[in-house]
Amino acid sequence: MTYPMVGRALYAVAIVSALSAGSLFAVTKQNAVGADSAPKEFVLKNVEPKQSTSGATLPSEVQVTVSLEQALAHTLDQNPSLAMFSYRLRVADADVLQAGLRPTPAISMEVENVGGNAPYGGVDGAQVTVALSQMIELGGKRDMREDVAVLGASGERLAYETARLDILGETLRRYVELAEAEASVGLAKRAVLLAEKAEEVARRRVKAGAAPQSDITRLTISRQQAELALLHAQVRQRSASVWLALMWGEGRAENLKAASALLPLPALPTRDAVLAQVKQAPLLRSLITQTRLREAQVRLAESSGRGDMTISVGARRDFLSNGNSMVLGLSMPLGSAKANRANIARAQAELQLSQVSRDAGELEILASIDEMYRSLQLTREALLLVEQQSLPLMRQLYHDIEKGYQAGRYSLLELISAQQERLALEQDVIDLAATFHLQRNELERLTGQTFFAAGDQEMKQELNQ
Repeated sequence: MTYPMVGRALYAVAIVSALSAGSLFAVTKQNAVGADSAPKEFVLKNVEPKQSTSGATLPSEVQVTVSLEQALAHTLDQNPSLAMFSYRLRVADADVLQAGLRPTPAISMEVENVGGNAPYGGVDGAQVTVALSQMIELGGKRDMREDVAVLGASGERLAYETARLDILGETLRRYVELAEAEASVGLAKRAVLLAEKAEEVARRRVKAGAAPQSDITRLTISRQQAELALLHAQVRQRSASVWLALMWGEGRAENLKAASALLPLPALPTRDAVLAQVKQAPLLRSLITQTRLREAQVRLAESSGRGDMTISVGARRDFLSNGNSMVLGLSMPLGSAKANRANIARAQAELQLSQVSRDAGELEILASIDEMYRSLQLTREALLLVEQQSLPLMRQLYHDIEKGYQAGRYSLLELISAQQERLALEQDVIDLAATFHLQRNELERLTGQTFFAAGDQEMKQELNQ
């Protein structure tokens, strides 16, 4: 999608006088819908022209209207990429359980004085010791392990939220493309009607001897090109429908119809309100969680430098003296702190790297959000200029030139040029509206927030589904 030339709009404003005109789209509004509410569909009210007499359309089929809320719900329920996260979350939860387990007791048996010289020949002089030992972790290792595992599980949940936002954002992008394709089909149909009307006017003028036969030929070619453009727009619409349905695993769904309209645009929140949500950005939250995880790993590495104590208690049987006795044991490793210095240094370096990445990431996210907001604002202003000023003037200009052509005041070239400029401006409106929604989608995906009320416009990410 490309940005239209605003200069073309300004040119139209400069050469004609102002005249009000109807907007390209109308939309019915719904009340705010919660995550568990039944879907309330918007109705796309493109002004559909009457059926073209040329018949330049693809074979019709029953269309299935789908709202954005329904598309997002289907994606969350059936998208294959999200299915794997349920298993990843189970793994993370299992790690938390495992980290909280205490060391298990151990049983040992030791046999001494077996197979020696008399009087220890065979097993007659054997000593058999059976002992039960238990490791006691020191330095809070178990709590540290649990902290690391819990933060690891939090990271997995943030990864799921980020992936969910990305997939929902992709669904919204494809939904916008479907709505844009439908609007382009409506525009292509209007282009065919305009070409047919111009061709009919030319026929009347040729019949009256006021225009050459070449006028009919040129306008016939123009109509055929408009019909071909309509076929291309219909193919693009069906392709957009298929790509949207693939988000929830449905193939060859060529008959989806977007229930949401591209226009009117919702009001923009203030720049300060958008920047205030930086701390909720999924990427920044992930970096903060990663830093906390590194901090916990440093504490775990430091606690691992303190050796654990193992105590044991058991019984000994002396077959030579036919006596029994108790055995007590206590063991601790030596030099644990020194042996663990490298692990502590590594964990501290990883923590410092994570802190630097977090700080740099926050600055980058702030700059990206600010740039996106300004671009969104510019797109909105350009759309309002074209839709509310340039397009009404261009429609009036075309109407005047069309009437003037019938009266012989304007040439065929001027009529065709005015027709092309009018259709180009109408396409500009569609392109700018779609661009606005795509930019808004990126802004909401980056911040993890929805800035537009459902009552204003349904075409938004449902982050709380």
